[in-house]
Amino acid sequence: MVSERHAERLQGLLSGGTAVTGGEVDVQARYAAPTILVDVDEASPLMQEEIFGPLLPVLPIDGVDAFVRRMRGLDKPLALYVFAREREAIRRVERETSSGGLGINVAVAHVGSEALPFGGVGESGMGAYHGRHSFEAFSHRKAVLSKPTALDTLRVIYPPVPPERRALLRRILG
Repeated sequence: MVSERHAERLQGLLSGGTAVTGGEVDVQARYAAPTILVDVDEASPLMQEEIFGPLLPVLPIDGVDAFVRRMRGLDKPLALYVFAREREAIRRVERETSSGGLGINVAVAHVGSEALPFGGVGESGMGAYHGRHSFEAFSHRKAVLSKPTALDTLRVIYPPVPPERRALLRRILG
């Protein structure tokens, strides 16, 4: 952990569920063991805040329909990982949920690929970076429109346009 304060914060988040593995936090050493939590209180800070640590809350979900409904009711995550064999379930999660990134049967690997953008949506962030995507995200494309001024001096295109100029404009502009 980057600080004792952060280790204390993670220690506090542990109260939001029951650790089935891990659960040890040494504040002075700024260490938190990789932890899997079950029986998670969905109203707890564990489920309401970004964790930024090795805590994994596991919640039972009764099928893809329930999962999609649940995801639509939550803030959009920075990343979403689906582990499934059924192609239609995977396609539904891809099609019907929104997240910064989606990993199918893999976690975190998309972060290491420069070919893929990395970034969030909504509350989890805006924009994306990595490789070419970084250049695009941190660059500003300036819109430039240039119009020749030759017709300006003739005042051909500005109102009021008398009938004789209308004929000329129709020939020039098509």
